[in-house]
Amino acid sequence: MNDPKALTTKQARVIPYLLAAPSIEEGCRRAKVSKVTVYGWLKEDVFRQELKCQRDELVRGALDSLKANIAKATETLVKHLDSKRENISIRAAESIIEFAQKAIEFENLEKRIGALEERINRQ
Repeated sequence: MNDPKALTTKQARVIPYLLAAPSIEEGCRRAKVSKVTVYGWLKEDVFRQELKCQRDELVRGALDSLKANIAKATETLVKHLDSKRENISIRAAESIIEFAQKAIEFENLEKRIGALEERINRQ
């Protein structure tokens, strides 16, 4: 590749291994590339930014999947509220309460941030 800002073929090939592995060292082992090489690449802005970009995209995809299945997960929890096994119904109830509390906290934070942003924009 002639563009000095572009990744080499080897760098582009290694990124998916780094993303799929629990550690950089494991990603290097799976990709059959030395740690010294990858740590050297991580000092390069282009490689580091591409790795971050692909990691962010992976996280966005995972979050989209979670969001798409939240109604189904909630239905499952609600179903288990009526379980004949007490420990299952208790865990389901606790989970629902915990998730509801977090959702309320999140909504409140969103409102507060929105109000602060409005106040800043007016000044």
